[in-house]
Amino acid sequence: MVIGGGPAGLMAARCASRLGADVLLVEAKEAFGLKPCGEGVSSHCFETAELSPSSDVVIEKIRGFVVHAPDESKSVRLVSEGEVQGYIIDKRAFLKKMAQLAQDRGARIMMRTRVEDVQLTDDGVVARARSGASELRIGAKLAIGCEGYTSVVARKFFDRSGYELIPCVQFRMKNVELPHNDVLLFYVGNNVAPGGYAWVFPRGDKMANVGLGVRWGGPAMEYLRAFVKRHPNLFQGAEVVEVGAAAVPIGGMLKSFVADRLMLCGDSAGQVIPLTGGGIHSSIAAGKIGGEVAGKAVLSSDVSLKALLEYPTRYENPWGSRIRRSLKALRAIEKLKDEELNMLADVLSGEDVVDLANGWDVLRVAVKLMKHPVLALKVARMLF
Repeated sequence: MVIGGGPAGLMAARCASRLGADVLLVEAKEAFGLKPCGEGVSSHCFETAELSPSSDVVIEKIRGFVVHAPDESKSVRLVSEGEVQGYIIDKRAFLKKMAQLAQDRGARIMMRTRVEDVQLTDDGVVARARSGASELRIGAKLAIGCEGYTSVVARKFFDRSGYELIPCVQFRMKNVELPHNDVLLFYVGNNVAPGGYAWVFPRGDKMANVGLGVRWGGPAMEYLRAFVKRHPNLFQGAEVVEVGAAAVPIGGMLKSFVADRLMLCGDSAGQVIPLTGGGIHSSIAAGKIGGEVAGKAVLSSDVSLKALLEYPTRYENPWGSRIRRSLKALRAIEKLKDEELNMLADVLSGEDVVDLANGWDVLRVAVKLMKHPVLALKVARMLF
């Protein structure tokens, strides 16, 4: 049984089903992809999802990004001349396609079915769920919790100490005057989004996802309204057509996300890149590995912790190590003053930002920052 129909859950259901396991996925909401999201993914995400970046899913092809420092005359950019670096997707269409692929492989899907409790039994698990006015009891050999930060499985059976959430809000806006339709815009600063950042992601036809996450200093919505007001060059004639809010885990992975008869994938396991809050690709990768391991375990009638440990072992490289390095970069940067963030913009290149944000070659960036008298003490030493 897979609980939750996000990227992790749908990928886990597909991968377990194609091995021959009998899979039921239950999703609390009436449709997939209703959680607000910037909808940006890397060019490699489709490869992991085993999908093509087709026009029915891709809204915009992205050539790069610009990160604006608190002093917006300073920025760091990485924009290719023509090579596609990533995509803005229609997440609802993307997940609907993933659901269809899971069903094609034999997975059964129940919508509008909320799991309220999970109990372990001698030979599996039993979930108590509600669908409308009906209460259901669903038995399975194994349960994979993929229902995000509210996960019943995670809260009941796993240690979530250190599990940290950042509240995010987002407007979908029309009539936005974007300088480029294929470049992502980011803004940092303690007046913009303390402990987080703001984003403007193009969706074509002057539409954009405009949002931010904050970790202290006041409600995120107040900061988002202030951000829009301060940028009339982008938003003077723009209108909000949709509002959404969600919490994103940015404290790194749980210490353990497998147990006898139980697994976690995606946000429920903290499998999100901390510095960016990006979780679509890392969740799909988790669902892919977790689903394969779960499928093999069910078919062999061995759903013990020992059998399921293959999942975190395989996830460690590259994803687990990347998440830890990105968390280290977040801790180094999160409390910098605006003048120090401006210094970073003077020193870092676009490649440096990519490495820090994604948890790639963080040590290389640390060595570079060691040459700066202030940033060596404030940032570099925390990256080693």
